[in-house]
Amino acid sequence: MRAFRFTRPEIRRTPRRTPLAFAGLAGLAAALALAGCAAPLQPQAPTAAAPVAAWAGARTYAGSMSCADCAAGRRVLTVFADGTFRMREGDEGAATARYTTGRWSVAPDAADVIVLRGAAAPRSFRRVRPDGFVEIGADTREPLAAAAPLARAAVVDPLAGPMRVAGMYRREAGAPVLAECSTGRRLAVAPAVRAGAGAASRAGDAPGAAQAALDAAHRAISARPDDAVLALVQGYFVPTGDARAEAFVVTVFERAMRDGRCEDAPLLAR
Repeated sequence: MRAFRFTRPEIRRTPRRTPLAFAGLAGLAAALALAGCAAPLQPQAPTAAAPVAAWAGARTYAGSMSCADCAAGRRVLTVFADGTFRMREGDEGAATARYTTGRWSVAPDAADVIVLRGAAAPRSFRRVRPDGFVEIGADTREPLAAAAPLARAAVVDPLAGPMRVAGMYRREAGAPVLAECSTGRRLAVAPAVRAGAGAASRAGDAPGAAQAALDAAHRAISARPDDAVLALVQGYFVPTGDARAEAFVVTVFERAMRDGRCEDAPLLAR
């Protein structure tokens, strides 16, 4: 394997190989998204109704974290109507806060249990009264000793980030698209705006610098604009004008891999 490494950002090459089948719902969705049969995505200009449309049907559950080996603060879980979820463990903005994204589904043998599947091992949550969830053991199906119940919040928290995301990056009809590995969603990549304009005040590179670095890496290691490369980036989600649709804003580009697959994301994240 021949690697190309830069101080920042970093690009990696791997030998060309035949893609293998993706495992799980997120992998299947990503494979379908990258098969070229889907229509090109274009970022939509946000409107006043965009947050409501993007997060229609979503629910947020929150509670205190009481485990001895986790970041202090709150655990917030938002499940979306399209079968995806985002979870933050730790206070917003804290350096120790950990974000998880993936897909959720109802357990096949328990209608009151949902299973979260992301990059790490699946986690299960059981519904508790009046309207909440508590994390349970995968084998015992009993609440974890240090698990605090999560109560439904009155307002949806989209947990927009910023967070680290791995995905397959390409251009479709000239527009940048990121197929997120943990959920399989195809996201239009929206341009960053200057600090002070709402969500754009989040920490990261100068507006547009990270996106430019990602595009330069993509050009360097791909033969055509529509070739997909595995990319590791940081950024945040923003609502668009389409129903239940979001775009992704790249604030930090870390590295990219030609011929990489979503299964390689843990290696890329090291």
